Amino acid sequence: MYKILKLNNIAKEGIESFPEDTYIVENDITDPDAIILRSFDMRSMDIPSTLKAVGRAGTGVNNIPLEKLSDLAVPVFNAPGANANAVKELVIAAILICARNIIQARTYIEMIDESKDFEKEIEFGKKQYVGYELPGRTIGVIGLGSIGVRVANTCLNLGMNVVGFDPLMTVQSAWNLQPGIEKSDNLENLLKQADIISIHIPLTDNTKDFINTEELSAMKNDSILINLSRAEIVNNNAIQTALNKKSIKTYVTDFPDKTLLKNDNVFLLPHLGASTKEAEIKCAKMVAMSLKSFLEDGNINHSVNFPDVQLARTTGYRLTITNQNRPNIVGQFTTCLGEENININDLSHKNYNNIGYTVLDVDKPLTDEILQSISQIEGVITAKNLSNSSQ
Repeated sequence: MYKILKLNNIAKEGIESFPEDTYIVENDITDPDAIILRSFDMRSMDIPSTLKAVGRAGTGVNNIPLEKLSDLAVPVFNAPGANANAVKELVIAAILICARNIIQARTYIEMIDESKDFEKEIEFGKKQYVGYELPGRTIGVIGLGSIGVRVANTCLNLGMNVVGFDPLMTVQSAWNLQPGIEKSDNLENLLKQADIISIHIPLTDNTKDFINTEELSAMKNDSILINLSRAEIVNNNAIQTALNKKSIKTYVTDFPDKTLLKNDNVFLLPHLGASTKEAEIKCAKMVAMSLKSFLEDGNINHSVNFPDVQLARTTGYRLTITNQNRPNIVGQFTTCLGEENININDLSHKNYNNIGYTVLDVDKPLTDEILQSISQIEGVITAKNLSNSSQ
């Protein structure tokens, strides 16, 4: 039986991906094979010695100790793109709400004195909340991954001028962008020309405070900044200053902070980006299938700290090896198998940063002695026998 520790409420459709006859999924397991979670903060958690994998039913993994788990040869899986449509729709909603001053107008209606002429007050007050239409306006999309591409394409279809910025854009993302979207390699130029900025980049050491005083000062004084990525990507102190100086008009963020409360020009959301039933189900199912495929067959799909490696089963005898990324290490453990007269039917090996990962199908059973011999090769971190028990 495989044991899965559940640290958050996970959509039942994802949990049902684990067959009950071979998996136990509970929230109080002390010796789990894997952990599945959403927002639970694992960074101060004691890592169980039995842990083989972690699955985040979402995209961001800043609540997971990646370096520690990488050192322990534990792959971390996420669900890239599964919540992309949900986030895209929230961006579009935020654009429309801000462009038409809907929050301010609703607040005005609620504050009208009941003793006054209600209809007259409405007609008088609505002049303060004249907004603008989207066709012809320019949006700058920072980050052209699965979410950013969807935002860019949708805005283009709404008649907007779209400028994208992403020095690390993948070939796949480039293919998915609709013709007519301008790609900029100069962030300052994008900030200067955009009426709306929407940010869709991951939080890393390099992207912390990505939008700070210098970037905000380059923006139009009537511009809208939308951050549904991560709180730390935008410096809140700089935002406060920019709003007070009227350097920008509105800041929309999915990450409420006490310092931003009661500011009429800040639109705070309680982390709603992926909070749709559809996104929660897609994320849960995607990461559950990644965990299942890894535990049973050693395949790696959508890992953030390991290379993606998949190999269709050709025999019942399977070996997986995690190693330091160094020259000739694959040759050393294939030689080790050859010396035991074990033939390799199929093999897949890839490297990611400092980690190498190999899946091998062989024609004979793998003994503990063979695993021990491979494990003793300098640079090998783990060697696991995933052979079918029926063989």
